[in-house]
Amino acid sequence: MPRHGGGEIRLDSRTPDIAFVTATPRMAEILLNERNLHNRKMVPHARALHAKAMQDHRFVTTGDTLKFGHHPDYAWALTIDGQHRLGAIVDSGQSFVVGVAVGIDFEAQQYTDTGRARKVHETLALNGEQNALKLETVARWVHRLENEKKCRKQGGRRDGVPGPSGYELVDFINANPMIRDCVSVSRSTYRRFKGAIGLPTLGCAWWHIARADPTYPAIADEFFHRIVDGTGLTANDPIYHLRERIHAMAAVKAANRPSPHQQFCLLVEVFNAWLEGRTMKRLPSVTNDSPLPVVSSKAAIMRS
Repeated sequence: MPRHGGGEIRLDSRTPDIAFVTATPRMAEILLNERNLHNRKMVPHARALHAKAMQDHRFVTTGDTLKFGHHPDYAWALTIDGQHRLGAIVDSGQSFVVGVAVGIDFEAQQYTDTGRARKVHETLALNGEQNALKLETVARWVHRLENEKKCRKQGGRRDGVPGPSGYELVDFINANPMIRDCVSVSRSTYRRFKGAIGLPTLGCAWWHIARADPTYPAIADEFFHRIVDGTGLTANDPIYHLRERIHAMAAVKAANRPSPHQQFCLLVEVFNAWLEGRTMKRLPSVTNDSPLPVVSSKAAIMRS
């Protein structure tokens, strides 16, 4: 196998050696077919994420190596680590410079990839973001809201809809800086109602409202302040009914509360009524199948 920059590295060497090589799709395919004979089951989701990063030109040489060593049942060296990267090179149809380590004790396989993967919020914190964990969580929910028109937790592989990769989520936040405002506004509302409505649900509602018009972020802030403050509300005020519902939800177990999507729809429907100056005797009925409510464009010529 030619080294990147000249010379060769021998996969079947029993002497430890490390080099960088240019792995082509054809080379990766041969290594998978002939050398990947004693490994854990390939995870399609992980392979697909690597391939997408390669296609998006976001795959970088980190120094992590493809590892090869001799298993006692085989006469030639086998892959110890790196099968998902090899599969992604095949799928992407592109060549990449990768590190290759040979002459590794095959027992190393049981200790490989047993550590904890880096989380997106750790990357965000290293980039100087405040409230990084909450920012990651809210951004994932908002990303799903934008792409699937549904307010619910990202299910990933469990529901067959993979969420954004780490770099995609960071790019999404940087392209939509208003998500940071979602976090700051929703945190105070979440604390006030002791978690009766999830912080990501509140963040999605603020985002959906604020995105409707350039003037709406300030109006969304005012609406959330009124929800928290609650002073001067009458029995026919939509915010009064919303607050009563939230307090009722706080008194029951989370499993018995309306779903995040139902709560989201209620928040937006109440916002529309408040913005237009309408009264309510009761909250509207919403279900898990309710479409996303359109934010009212009747900008408060009727509001006091």
